[in-house]
Amino acid sequence: MPKVAFTSDYCMHALLGFSALHKAHMEPGIATALRTSAVDHLDKSLVGYREHSGPTTAENADAKFAFTWLVVLFAYAIPPSVPPIDAMTELFLLVKGIDSVLAESWFWVSQGPFAPILTRGFQEAITLPPETYAPPEGMDFGLNHLDYMLNVDAILLDDRRVCALILAELKQIYDSVLRQQGQTSVASILCFPKMESAPFSLLIKRRVPQALVVLAYYCVLLDVLDSRWWIHGWAARVLRDILGALPEHWQTWIQWPAQSILSKPQMRATGASEQLGLMV
Repeated sequence: MPKVAFTSDYCMHALLGFSALHKAHMEPGIATALRTSAVDHLDKSLVGYREHSGPTTAENADAKFAFTWLVVLFAYAIPPSVPPIDAMTELFLLVKGIDSVLAESWFWVSQGPFAPILTRGFQEAITLPPETYAPPEGMDFGLNHLDYMLNVDAILLDDRRVCALILAELKQIYDSVLRQQGQTSVASILCFPKMESAPFSLLIKRRVPQALVVLAYYCVLLDVLDSRWWIHGWAARVLRDILGALPEHWQTWIQWPAQSILSKPQMRATGASEQLGLMV
C-alpha cells in the first residue's frame, strides 16, 4: 500500500489520514489532535482526487483502487454525524463507487499489487483470521423466512422488488460465510449491496420496515468483522437505531440479529487493532 501511495498525492493523503485515525484509536490521550489531522488529510485527498485523478490509466489504476477503499474504511472509522441507519446508506453508496472504479481499472489492477484480490476472488484473497472468525449461533437457520416477511404487510410493488433483490444477495453472502468456514474476506461483506444500492438506500431513509429488517440481518455480517478497530461497534449502533425506528409489531422479525449482536459480551477491538488493518 505505501508503495502505491507514493505514486499519488491523493492516495498518500488518504493513507496518512487513515493511519492517523488508527493512531488515535491506539493513543486516546492525543486522539482529538490526531482525528483533526486525519480529517485534514482526507479533505486534501478528496480535493486531489477530484482535480488530478483524470481518466483511468495503467499508471493511476492502483492508486484509484486503493483510494476508494481507503475512503470507505475511513468512513467506517469515524463516528457518523447522522443517525447510524442513515450513515449506512451513505456507506452503501460509497461502496458502489468501488465497483465503478473497479469496472474502469480491472485490466490494470488485475496485473498489479492488488491482483490477488481480483484474480483469486474476494472469497479467497484476503480472509478473516481464524481467531477472529466466529459465525453467530443460529446463522445456519438461514434467511428463507424473510421471504414471508416481505408479504405480511402492505408494501409498494417496486419496494418489494428491491427488498427481494437485496435479500437474495444477502442470502448468498450468508451461505458463503457458512460454507467457507473462515475463508470469507472482509471485502465480500463490505461490498454490499452490489445491486439496487440507491433504491435500497432510499427505502432505508424512508424507514420502510421490510428494508430495515433486511438491514438488521446485514448487521450480523458486519458484526463478524467487529474485532477490527475501524468497524468496531458499528453493527450494534445500527441495530439499536433500527430497534428505535421499527414499529413494535415488526420487532419480532429482528429478535435473532438483536440477540446475536446486542447480547454478546462486549469486548474491545482486538486482533487487527494493533495493526493498520488495511487488508480487505
